[in-house]
Amino acid sequence: MKFKFCSDGDCPLWALAALHALGSLPAPIFRTLLHRVVEEQPDDGIMDILKDTNLSSREECARAAAVLRWTLKQAQRCGCSGVQLARDLLVLGVPRAHAAALADAADSGRAAHEAQARTHGFMVNKLTDIATSPGPEGTVDTITLSLQSDDVFTGTQRTADLIVDKSQVCALLQELRTAKLKMDEIDIE
Repeated sequence: MKFKFCSDGDCPLWALAALHALGSLPAPIFRTLLHRVVEEQPDDGIMDILKDTNLSSREECARAAAVLRWTLKQAQRCGCSGVQLARDLLVLGVPRAHAAALADAADSGRAAHEAQARTHGFMVNKLTDIATSPGPEGTVDTITLSLQSDDVFTGTQRTADLIVDKSQVCALLQELRTAKLKMDEIDIE
């Protein structure tokens, strides 16, 4: 079957199995678990929530948190409304109370997701610094271009060193200026 929150594709078997396992939880425990996952609190609390259930092992707790995060992210990425998400989950056999809770969580997180997508949607890494130095010993007419960037999603900082021929530096700079001018011409709103 095709589901909107799965990019109009079929639900992966691992997610289907995990959602089915979560279906055995009482609604209040499920809502507490979902709240914990949405608030991105430490995963240790998930084990406390599920300690008296059949999902009390470390692996089951991790699987439960993973499928909840995945479902919410998929719904947001695919532009799936809460109503549509609830319909899709009901077709998959998720209990009505659980589907409604996931739909509410998806709708409440949508504004933050859309804001993040607007500001960083087309950005893989954010350039933070550029440095140049002479090329490595033994090379002729080269420079080392060091690019420092922050990964937008993980927050880690990376440095990439490029060895560039001096004759290509001017062409690279001109292409970057042209790209900047074209980006400035685009009317975003």
